[in-house]
Amino acid sequence: MLTSRFGEGVAVLVAPFLVLGTLAVATVAPAVAQLDQAKSTELQNTQDGAKTQSAIDKLDDERDSLLTNYRSTLDQLANLREYNDQLRKLIANQEKEKVSLKEQIERIAGIERDIVPLMFNMLEALDQFVQLDIPFLHKERTRRVEKLKTLMNDPNATNAEKYRRILEAYQIENDYGRTIEAYTGKLGEGEDAKTVTYLKIGRVSFLYQTVDGSQSYVWDQDKKDWVELSGSYNTPVTIAIRMAKEQIPPDLIYIPVKAPVKAN
Repeated sequence: MLTSRFGEGVAVLVAPFLVLGTLAVATVAPAVAQLDQAKSTELQNTQDGAKTQSAIDKLDDERDSLLTNYRSTLDQLANLREYNDQLRKLIANQEKEKVSLKEQIERIAGIERDIVPLMFNMLEALDQFVQLDIPFLHKERTRRVEKLKTLMNDPNATNAEKYRRILEAYQIENDYGRTIEAYTGKLGEGEDAKTVTYLKIGRVSFLYQTVDGSQSYVWDQDKKDWVELSGSYNTPVTIAIRMAKEQIPPDLIYIPVKAPVKAN
């Protein structure tokens, strides 16, 4: 110990320094503790601030998301309102269409009652026309009329189908007046029947020529009989027959045509 080496006087001198050191240590310790406490508090505040900022950022993101959803919902609502308005217009138009269709159906029911007598009248007129017309394709045209008569009595055929078939027959008869046609057929009945070539030029002229081309005849509608033509017509009729069969190109033809007469 210092006292054993230097004596009591030295010991007295050293003691104050030891006391001062102890006091310094005792004074610094609370300050360090306070500094640590301050640092700890600051760190805690920083961490709390970070958490608070994170919470604020999260709330801000949620606000943006909610705002976006809100705006999207408003757009959807506007679209739905526009769609509903369009649907209301469509429904209103459909209601008008229903009323129109109902009226049409009621009219159709009346037409159904009137169309049947009309079709019978049309068919009768067609039959008379074929019988009174020049006799080209007479069997074919008569057979068409007979089939229509059978169709009119068919319960499985609709009135629409019957009417359509009658109109088709009228159209065929109308087309005969605009076409040139040549075909082979029989003239006469039984053993006296002979094969000839018929020539139809619209409804202007109806002729036939023997197979050898030596004789040509024209139908006289007033006499209801065939009239023989002079030999000068044989070549023109032959050429017309070939034109009708599309064996040669179309050209002017020389045929007998009955002059029209003034009606009384």
